[in-house]
Amino acid sequence: MAEYRHYATPHPEWVDFPNNLPPGTKPSLGMTRDHDPIIPQEGLDIYEINVPVRDNKSITLRIYRQTAHNDALPLFLYMHGGGYVTGGLETDDVTCRAIALEVPVLVASVEYRLAPEHKFPVGFEDSFDVVRWAASPEGQTTLNTDLSRGFILGGTSAGANFTAGISHLARDEGLIPGITGIVFLAGSFCHPDVRPKKYLDRILSVDEIDDAPGLTRKSIDYFAGTLLSDNAFHSILIMQQDYMALPQQTSDCPLFSSIPMPV
Repeated sequence: MAEYRHYATPHPEWVDFPNNLPPGTKPSLGMTRDHDPIIPQEGLDIYEINVPVRDNKSITLRIYRQTAHNDALPLFLYMHGGGYVTGGLETDDVTCRAIALEVPVLVASVEYRLAPEHKFPVGFEDSFDVVRWAASPEGQTTLNTDLSRGFILGGTSAGANFTAGISHLARDEGLIPGITGIVFLAGSFCHPDVRPKKYLDRILSVDEIDDAPGLTRKSIDYFAGTLLSDNAFHSILIMQQDYMALPQQTSDCPLFSSIPMPV
């Protein structure tokens, strides 16, 4: 397991950097549940569709595709962050646009249902049902995708957690076409209270960086408590023992954060 503890002490210039930004330029996490009208962008076709899920409800996908590409594209299915309780299609709209502009891939952002109105596993199952639909002939035809060219699943924070769980379930049930790649952005995969004993001396950020910008131990406890319908925490590290035959993955983690780093 790699050691990242030295990143817990940020460079002095970075500590003071946010305090010296010009007025109106302070970055925002954009964590709202807003669902705004789509703003057109040159070079992109952006539209929304509804996908049925298991309880006879439907989930909205926002689709991003390069206007110049009418052929069947590889798929990047994306799940936003927000601690399972907030966030939505607007949260990472800029990110999805940037990916679709730079890479010839169809980006589909999932508007899964949120806690506390919808406790675990509703949002997770929404996302998994969308993955299954995207893999089906109907999904591929509707989206105009070619999953033999790539079927990538990814997300930020809560979305990265869903990505991890779905990658295991998709493998176990033999999803065809299979997921070819997974992307973890600022993922948190293990609640601090259920850290495996053999990793207690390594998963330390949640204890040592309690004043991290944007996310603290108190925030983590709040999000988990709001999400879960009982006290049974689900952790990829604990519940899954077999990591064979999983797709290739790439991870991006904040260096100064209380988010537990992935193993």
